[in-house]
Amino acid sequence: MKEIAIVFAGTKFDANRHVKQLYLQLQRYGNIEFRLTCFTDNAQEINALGLPIRTIDLPDWKLSGMRSLWWYKIAVFDPTISWRSSILYMDLDVIVCGDLGKFFNYENKKFCILQDFNRKFIPDYPVLNSSLIRFEPGKTGELFEYFLDNKEIIMRKFRGDQDYLTDYFKERAYVKWPKQWAMSYKWEILHGGATYGGPDIKPEQYHNLDTPYILPDDCSIVVFHGKPDPSETFIGEKFFING
Repeated sequence: MKEIAIVFAGTKFDANRHVKQLYLQLQRYGNIEFRLTCFTDNAQEINALGLPIRTIDLPDWKLSGMRSLWWYKIAVFDPTISWRSSILYMDLDVIVCGDLGKFFNYENKKFCILQDFNRKFIPDYPVLNSSLIRFEPGKTGELFEYFLDNKEIIMRKFRGDQDYLTDYFKERAYVKWPKQWAMSYKWEILHGGATYGGPDIKPEQYHNLDTPYILPDDCSIVVFHGKPDPSETFIGEKFFING
């Protein structure tokens, strides 16, 4: 049984459109037996989905605003939480489109994380991306406790959890995921990565027959950082599951 973790907090995401859809994609495309654990400030909404999702209440860190979603990710590293295997954390604005077993078998027992998608423009870009992380039960206590002890200072110093993790792992061992296993929709999938899909791209380009996407065979996760939402794209429609 493989462990998958997500965070559902605030109002950005919809339980049906994001949590339920992710669960159904894990079932159909992930090719693993899994337990989904949702760290949330609204367990009632998750339970109402009628799916076997374990809920864990987010800590009362009194966070607010958009960045609170980023910082609440740190809660998944609490070493006191019980797990049955390595844990694969993923953001809610992703599409699962292929086998996930490789993410559990890769670089056994090491902390694995994405290189930020600015890698498209700067191959050695030093910032990490927290959309997809694998870690081991009970092995992230220092990371979690250092944040708890210095929460206010850290949140003033760093823009979000990714910058904190990048700084934390400057002097610690970690492994980057292979690039084609998890890719950015707008920077690496849209037009096969041939054009820059930055903030100036027009919304109609996300959902237009003249806007092709190229999905490599070994890509199992498509990441939708910022805009668009998966539901606004043809690739989102392709992997959408009614249920």
